[in-house]
Amino acid sequence: MEKVTFEEIERLIDKFKWERYFHLIIIAACTLIIIIVAILLLRQKDNWPTALSLLAPGGTIFFCLSRVFKMWDDVMSTIKTNNGKDE
Repeated sequence: MEKVTFEEIERLIDKFKWERYFHLIIIAACTLIIIIVAILLLRQKDNWPTALSLLAPGGTIFFCLSRVFKMWDDVMSTIKTNNGKDE
């Protein structure tokens, strides 16, 4: 196996830059939605539909975080494999 250079790592990181930004924007938007809905839930008693509306942004945050972590895991496993450290 050939070794990975820093230029190749930078190229990989640049390749996924817009996808990372997209996921981070979605995570920030969903976090704001959850905070706003939580505030509304605290102000209105016995409003269970508002509580259920927290499930959609929570699931979206989980999905986006898992995609970001998978991207970084793919990069790290590529580095390990190409450096001959992966057995």
